[in-house]
Amino acid sequence: RPPNLFLRLGIPINLPIEQIRALLLYEAGFGIDGGDEGGLAVAVPMPDDIELLLSRLKTDESRGWFTRFGQRALQTCAPCTSASDYSLFIFASAILEYVRTAAVLLLLTSSANGRDRWRGYLLGVLVCTALAEGYVVVSVSAAPLPRDGMGVFMWHDNIQFVRRALFLILPVVVQFLPVSQQPGPPSTSLAPALAHLERSLPRAHLLRCTRAAVMRQPELRERALRSWAREKSEGDTGREAESVQKAAEKMGLGYAD
Repeated sequence: RPPNLFLRLGIPINLPIEQIRALLLYEAGFGIDGGDEGGLAVAVPMPDDIELLLSRLKTDESRGWFTRFGQRALQTCAPCTSASDYSLFIFASAILEYVRTAAVLLLLTSSANGRDRWRGYLLGVLVCTALAEGYVVVSVSAAPLPRDGMGVFMWHDNIQFVRRALFLILPVVVQFLPVSQQPGPPSTSLAPALAHLERSLPRAHLLRCTRAAVMRQPELRERALRSWAREKSEGDTGREAESVQKAAEKMGLGYAD
C-alpha cells in the first residue's frame, strides 16, 4: 500500500502539525528527553520531503488533497500548488500503469494463442476503468472532511489498491477465456474435397450409362420424355414472362426478340 502517515500512526486527519511532528520524531527514536543536553532541547532536523509535507498539511485544504491525491504527491511534487497540479501528477503515473497493462493484455490476446477476439473487450475494460478513476478523483473525492478527523476515506490509497488488483486479475482471467478455432492449412481442407470428388466421378459415369439404359426401355423412355416435355413447358412459360425478360435485359442476358 502507498505511504500514509495518518493510517500508520493511527491519528486523525485534523491533528495539529506540532503533534504530528512529535509523533514522527518519537517513531524515529527521538524521545521527549532523548534530544536534551543539559536541560536544553535540541531541534532535530527533518528530511526535506517530510518538511515539505508537514508545511503543506497546515491547511485544511491540503489535508483534503492528502486524502484525494495521496501522501506521495504532497511529499514529492514541489511545483504542485493546486488540485489540478496534483491531479496531473498522479494521472501521469497511473497512465503509465494502464499502458503497461494494455501492452501485457495485447500480448496475451494475440492471434497466435487464439484469443484475439477478446482484445477489444479487455481494452474496453481498461478504458472504462481509467475514465471512472478520473471521474472519482476529480469530482467524487472532493468531499468535506469529517469534523472529528476520524474514519476518513483515503480516496487515493483505495483507488490505487483497486486499480492494481484489477491489473493483476485481468491477465489471469485471460488465461481462462475460450480459444477461438484457428483455420488449418489448406491441405487439411483439400483432402476431403479430393475424396468427395473421387466418389462423385463414378456416380457421374453411372448417370450417363443410366440415361442410355432408360432410352432402351419403352416404358421408361415414355416417362422420361413426358418429364422432359413438362420441364420444357415450364421453362418456356418462365422465359415468356415479361418480368423475367426485363430482369434478363437489366443483367445483360436479354433473349427476347
